[in-house]
Amino acid sequence: MSGIILCVGQYAKRPYYLEKIGRRIYSIEELCYCIAQNAFMIDTDFFEMDMVDWIGNELGLVKLSDELRTMLIHNCSAASFVGMIMDYVGYLPKDEVQRIEDVLRGNADMDIYEKRMSRAEYLMKEGHLQQAFDEYEYLWRHMPEMDKNVKAKIEHNEAVMYAHLFMYERAGELFYRAWEDGGDDESYLGFLASKRMTLDEREYVTFVSEHKEAHALSLKLEQRMDEASDLYDASGANIKLRSIELYRSGSKMSEYYEEIDKITEDMKAEYRDLVK
Repeated sequence: MSGIILCVGQYAKRPYYLEKIGRRIYSIEELCYCIAQNAFMIDTDFFEMDMVDWIGNELGLVKLSDELRTMLIHNCSAASFVGMIMDYVGYLPKDEVQRIEDVLRGNADMDIYEKRMSRAEYLMKEGHLQQAFDEYEYLWRHMPEMDKNVKAKIEHNEAVMYAHLFMYERAGELFYRAWEDGGDDESYLGFLASKRMTLDEREYVTFVSEHKEAHALSLKLEQRMDEASDLYDASGANIKLRSIELYRSGSKMSEYYEEIDKITEDMKAEYRDLVK
């Protein structure tokens, strides 16, 4: 999409929270953007009366709000809701709106568990870890006859999230369970990585030597660790850390500690966002 978009309606003083996506929006264009980017996650219950009222009261789009309210009362499909909003706003070309509507019609054939699995994966990739955990918890509790491949997928993804939270022991437990259920080398690599992070060097070498299935994959893990180290060396974060070392080498200790405090606070804020 390119070119200028003329905004429709007013900017909301009170944002609307899209719970399934984990995002607050302030305009109808933001709603259109979220729909376009997350079409695979959207179904009919995405559109609620609270949203319809918000569109009328906060954005001043009374006519659109009335149309959507009527559609909601008559249980229209998600594709119909999206078509109405997109046509009213003129946010996307016709062919792109048609593509989104096709995705939504395809979603209608998915059961609730497939939709929630897709939603959980999206939330995980976007860094909304607590919401992703909640989706997986729902699947653990309610999904009937979960086969081993589905179990392995959930266990692996939960392990990835625990690793992001630096909870390596818990991550390792889940990676191992995922490998037992699904047999995927990626899960065992995650398990080995957790061991590498929680054991000292001698303990880790002993562990690898005592588990023949770990030997070949441990070589692959070391290769990945080297690649990750190279990427970090070239990263902006590392360059910044090296640059503030100049303060210390130049005996500018107050500036050095100010920059360190700033970086630490940024890291704390990022971590809080992950776990909130």
